Amino acid sequence: MNTQLPRLADEEKNNRLDECGICYARYLPIGDEHRPNSGNATDYTCENNSCSKAFHTMCLVDWLRSITTTRQSFNVLFRNCLYCSEAIAVKINATKN
Repeated sequence: MNTQLPRLADEEKNNRLDECGICYARYLPIGDEHRPNSGNATDYTCENNSCSKAFHTMCLVDWLRSITTTRQSFNVLFRNCLYCSEAIAVKINATKN
């Protein structure tokens, strides 16, 4: 038989945890590098255990800056997760190299 069984829910969820919730990529390319598994991996995760969505800090900062209701205190941006509405705080200078 050529029947494929469905994956376990936990297995499918874990495979998607490292994809950025904004750009949907696992890795951000560095410069002109566009090979699979090259570049920066996701480095921020929502702290809500039922959400745990992963993001690239660079994508998250850009998204937060595009929203007029995002609050900023010194070098930290404050807003709610776009998936679960849990409070998030992201340092702006974390994206600088």
